[in-house]
Amino acid sequence: MPSGRVLIVGAGVAGSIAAFWLAKHDYEVVVIERSKAEQKAGQGIEIEEPATQVVKMMGIFDKLNSIRTGELGAQIEDEQARVYAQLDAGGISPTGQLELMRGDLTEVLYKAADEASNVTYYFETTIRWLQQIQDKVIVELRNRKDGSVRTEEFDMVIGADGAKSKTREFIMGTPEEIKCYHDVGAYVAYFSIKKQEHDWPRSRLCQFPDRRVIWIRPTTKNSDTTSVYLIHLKNKIPALDQANATGDRQKQKEAFAKIYSGLGWETPSIVEQITKADNFYSDKLQQVKLPTWSQNRVVLLGDAAWAPTPFTGEGNQLAIIGAWVLAQEMSRNRGPVAFHNYEKRFRKYVENAQDIPLRGYAPYIACPQTWLGIWTFRTSFMLLGYAIKFFSWANLSRFWPAGATKEELNHAAFDLEAESVS
Repeated sequence: MPSGRVLIVGAGVAGSIAAFWLAKHDYEVVVIERSKAEQKAGQGIEIEEPATQVVKMMGIFDKLNSIRTGELGAQIEDEQARVYAQLDAGGISPTGQLELMRGDLTEVLYKAADEASNVTYYFETTIRWLQQIQDKVIVELRNRKDGSVRTEEFDMVIGADGAKSKTREFIMGTPEEIKCYHDVGAYVAYFSIKKQEHDWPRSRLCQFPDRRVIWIRPTTKNSDTTSVYLIHLKNKIPALDQANATGDRQKQKEAFAKIYSGLGWETPSIVEQITKADNFYSDKLQQVKLPTWSQNRVVLLGDAAWAPTPFTGEGNQLAIIGAWVLAQEMSRNRGPVAFHNYEKRFRKYVENAQDIPLRGYAPYIACPQTWLGIWTFRTSFMLLGYAIKFFSWANLSRFWPAGATKEELNHAAFDLEAESVS
């Protein structure tokens, strides 16, 4: 018999992994998600150590490996599409060894959790309000499809509903009140365009003055679309700020089209296709930082608690590991003390992961302000690419003693305690 009833708000990476493990620890789990069950969206993401260990323990690693994008690496191109550097997956390349589309990953995680008899998913459902009374949480839920409303009672609630979390707002206040957003000085947009033959099997990146970058990434070999990432480092763009605040997608598209119009490479075609994209997403990059991740019987997880931004490359890893840690602590303590232990155990790891490389300057190096800066970046990576090939050809690594692997360093920073999971 289930020993507690838990509501998870959000069926993303963190939410579904938490549901999977809590089910194994005999909780009755209800997961609500504002999107449709079949809706698959999002950018390419990767799974690295030690997060890989979590999905292996879930028994889904082989499945994830079979649906990876197959992106072999990245190449840096100039305005005439000449390749300056080609970087294989792993190492210094922006392409990881296990690259997946976010929608494909969340679908696998949802199905893995939904197999348990004590897990129930409700899609197109949102939380309208919640109230904590003694040892229970009263929650009003709304079905977005038919408008119906119902009130349910839970022992605990997990807010895994993203950086703009409504759960966080209910228990802590609005972002303006709690000052949880910290700008990193960048705007991004993601969307799909029609795939061309040269869009496979490597991603292609081109930089433009005023810190503008376009990154075209393959989804899968047989897909008829490819992903476009627009990255613009700027502290303030009034038109985009207003469009993002209101959620006006058309205004967002118009703002990005204006920013990238008149440039070379493949920008004319990309700008033209922005208006036609039905999966366009745009936002200003902000980290979430909170003094605490929980209040009594409600706890935050993933981007709702600590959004690190893509500049750290740690968002997906933190979501996976954090969900596992929270579920493990909830298996040991069936009350709010589990939330305190989860935060005590994981906060330092999160704070370290939120650090943007090179003391925050890495994005500015990758997105130069001038043509000279762009030429310097491209030339440096071209020389670096030659050096890597030479070292590999000459096998010079045999002259250096073996150092700690990335997996060993990650486990040293945070012990997954895999043997304690049943």
